[in-house]
Amino acid sequence: MNSRSCRSFAEARSAYVDGHLREDERQALLRHLSDCSDCRQELVELQRLRSMLTSRAGDAPVPSDLSRRLAAIAAGAADDPPDHDHRPDHDHRSGHDPRRSLALSAAGVALVLAMLAGVGYVAAPAESAGGESGVDPAAVVRSDFAATMAQLPLVSDGMLAALLVDPAALSVEDAELPAGPTMTGRQLGQNESARVLQRAADGVGQLSYTGVQRVVAPRDSGSTAADVDIDADPGSGAAVAVHTLAGAQVTQGRVPAAAVARVGDDDVLSALVSGYRLTGLDGGTILGRSATLIEARQRSGSDDQPVARWWIDDETGLVLRQQTFDHAGRLVLAAAYTSLDIGPSSPAPMTGRPLTEPVTTAAFTTASAGQLSSQGWFCHSELAGMPLIRLRADAPEPGVLHMVYTDGLSTVSVFESRGSVGVERDQSSWDPTLGAYRTDAILNTATWQSGTVTFTVATNGSVALRNRVVAALPHDEPVDRTTMERIHAGWSRILEGVG
Repeated sequence: MNSRSCRSFAEARSAYVDGHLREDERQALLRHLSDCSDCRQELVELQRLRSMLTSRAGDAPVPSDLSRRLAAIAAGAADDPPDHDHRPDHDHRSGHDPRRSLALSAAGVALVLAMLAGVGYVAAPAESAGGESGVDPAAVVRSDFAATMAQLPLVSDGMLAALLVDPAALSVEDAELPAGPTMTGRQLGQNESARVLQRAADGVGQLSYTGVQRVVAPRDSGSTAADVDIDADPGSGAAVAVHTLAGAQVTQGRVPAAAVARVGDDDVLSALVSGYRLTGLDGGTILGRSATLIEARQRSGSDDQPVARWWIDDETGLVLRQQTFDHAGRLVLAAAYTSLDIGPSSPAPMTGRPLTEPVTTAAFTTASAGQLSSQGWFCHSELAGMPLIRLRADAPEPGVLHMVYTDGLSTVSVFESRGSVGVERDQSSWDPTLGAYRTDAILNTATWQSGTVTFTVATNGSVALRNRVVAALPHDEPVDRTTMERIHAGWSRILEGVG
C-alpha cells in the first residue's frame, strides 16, 4: 500500500460515495482501489454510513442547528433516568402495541446513531497540516518565513514581498537582471568587508526611499520573478506592490518595520563572518550612486567561486543588489533595484494590510529546545551543520513549532505540525527521491508527513540545501485517522463548542 497515494485520494473517496466524482477522477480512484485493501474498506465504511443516513433520514432538510440539538439529545439520554412507572399494559389499554413501540424505538435509535455519526464525520477538524479547512498551508509557511526574514539583516523589502506570493503567479520562462557594475577601486580584506556588511545591517529600516526592485529565482524547471514597487519610511515599514514582469499587479500591502532589536542580527553576522571568507572591492557605480562590492566564499576547498555578493551604497549602507549561488556556481536568488530615489519624500499615510501575518507568534528561547524535544518535537539545536537561532510556536502549548536555522548566508525554517498532510497543491509536485511534495521557486519548500506530524522545510537558499535538510529530518511511516477516529474527533469538536 502506498499511504501517500491513499491520502491524496481521501477527498475522491468521499466524492465517489456521494456520486460527485468526474469520470477521469473516478477511473483513477478505481485503479487505486484495485490494489489497496485499506482504501476499499474505508470506502465500504463511508458507503455504509451514507446508506444509513439516506435510508433513515430520507430527503428531509437538515436544520442548521442540528449539531447543537443532537448534542443536547446525547446529553439528555445520558442524564435522564428510565421511566420505571411506564407499564406495557397501559400501552395496551390505550391502543398501543408494545412490540410496535419497541420497533419504532429501535428505528429511532438507529436514526439518531446514524445522524450522530454523520454529523461527527462532517464536523471533524481538517486533517491537513494547514489548520482550518480551506487554509493553504503553503501560504501560512510563506507568511511565517517572511516574518522571520524581516527580523534578519541584509534582507530587502522587495525580496520579502516576493517571498509571500504564490509562485505560480510569478512563473516565467526566463528573467534577466541589469548588468552589474565594473568595480575599479581598491580591494578590501576580511575585517573591512565585515564592517561594510555590519553598516548595511545597522541601516535596515532607517532610510526613506522609493524604487522598483526586481527579484529573480532561476530554477531548472523555470524561473520565478517579480518587480516590486517600494515606498519605505523609517519606523513605519514599506508600502509594496508586487507585479509580474508583464506588469500585472499580484498583491499589495505593507511590510511592517523590523523590530529595533532584531532577532539574530549578531548571530547571523557572526556566522557569516566566521563561516565564510569575505573580500571587497570599491569604486563601482549603480544608478548613479557610488557602491562597494562584498563577496563571500567558502573558507575550505580550492573553489574560488563566490557563494554570495552584495553591492552596498557607500553613502547610506542600502543594499542595492544581492545574489546568492549554489555549490556549482548557479544563481539561486537575486534582487536589484532598477530605479531608486533615496531621500525624504512627502509620504502618504501607510495603508494596506500587513503582508506578513505569522501563525507562530508564541516565542520560545533556543534554550527551550531540549524541553520541547523531550515532549516529542524534533527541535534539535543543530541541523545540517546550521545552528538553531529562533523558536516560535502557535501557542504556549504548541500545535505548530517553527524552528529557524542559518549559516549566516541562507536561512532555513522547519515547521513541525500536529496532523496529516493535505492533498497535493497545484504548485507542488511529489518527489519520490526526496519523499516530499516540493516547490522550487523564490522560496524553496518541501512538505511531507512523518508518523502523526507534518514537516515543512522552507529556505531562501539553494534546492540542494533544502534537500540536505529534508534528508536530515524524520520520515516515519504516516499514520492516518480511521473513519471512526474522525467521527470521534468531530464530536469532540462539537461538544467543546457546546460547553
